[in-house]
Amino acid sequence: MRHFFLFLTGLILAACSSDSDVMAETQAVQGGNTLVVFYSYTGNCRKIVDELTSQITADVVEIQPAEKGLSYEANNYALGTKLLNAINADPDNAQSYPAIDPVDVQLSKYKNVIIVTPLWWSQMAAIMQTYLFNAGSQMAGKNIGLIVSSASSGISGVVKDCKRLVPDGNYFSEPLWIRSSQVKNVASLISGWLQKINLNIDDEEDENMKIKVSDGTNTIVYELNTTSAAKSLYNMLPMEVEVQNYSNNEKIFYPATDISYAADCIEGDCPAGTLALFSPWGNVVMFYGPASRYSGLYILGKAISGTDHIKNLSGTITVEPLDNSTGIRAYVKPSLNPAEYTLSGTIAQKGYKGIVVSDGKKILR
Repeated sequence: MRHFFLFLTGLILAACSSDSDVMAETQAVQGGNTLVVFYSYTGNCRKIVDELTSQITADVVEIQPAEKGLSYEANNYALGTKLLNAINADPDNAQSYPAIDPVDVQLSKYKNVIIVTPLWWSQMAAIMQTYLFNAGSQMAGKNIGLIVSSASSGISGVVKDCKRLVPDGNYFSEPLWIRSSQVKNVASLISGWLQKINLNIDDEEDENMKIKVSDGTNTIVYELNTTSAAKSLYNMLPMEVEVQNYSNNEKIFYPATDISYAADCIEGDCPAGTLALFSPWGNVVMFYGPASRYSGLYILGKAISGTDHIKNLSGTITVEPLDNSTGIRAYVKPSLNPAEYTLSGTIAQKGYKGIVVSDGKKILR
């Protein structure tokens, strides 16, 4: 039996913090079928993506130029301007776009695509334009989000470029503009934006939120329900925590961050295999023996395999998601037979004489 005075204290604290708990759950948006595509030149976009993927579950692909080490801003942005001018002169011609490393990603598996790009001279960076020119048609009907980093210039030109390159995307209500001076506040900016665009996942995907708990020897797979508390736990993963014994029918662990919960949470009897949150203490409970309903004990899900292993868990355990998102970062695969490009970014035809870019290096032909 848990001590009554601790239980009462927990209820008082929970009641006092209910508004912030609901807000935290809203901010921790789940996007398990989401792809983040980014190009970063100064490093600001990389910081934005790191924060974004701490708030949602997403795969990440980094777009990189075929020729490495170029200074696009040198000589008053001479090279960057040249690349943009080539695109503007003939935007429907593939040869107008600078060469990028090959990208191997199946866009068909994603329903949300978030594009994170720097602004170049009031336009979308030419490197990102190349990727969208090649892949934009595959994004038709998908939910498209746009995050733009710039020093101070407005982003209307970048929005225009994006809609030209991905004309049939379902764009979220507004893009997010993050100035260089605001990068230190990126967490709150992204959180607020995610609330505005209402990024979410289908009910079917919610019903299939699965997690794996393992100490290296004993493994349990849980299927979570769709409550705010279950989603909050899911969005914290992966994590490593210490598992503890409690009573004679449960193992418990404490996440590093409090699990958020709201009025949709479920109380009820807990048969063996139940995963639950004891809200007054903030610990997650893994029952290996049955337990009765208890006020503030919210059901998160149930074990679909490994129930018999719960009582054997010990030491440090890993809690991680099992879902459609692989958590891939820098999802770029080099071609086994890379094409050669001229310095203007066009493919060098057979017999071409001059300097070409091959596998990121300049070669004289």
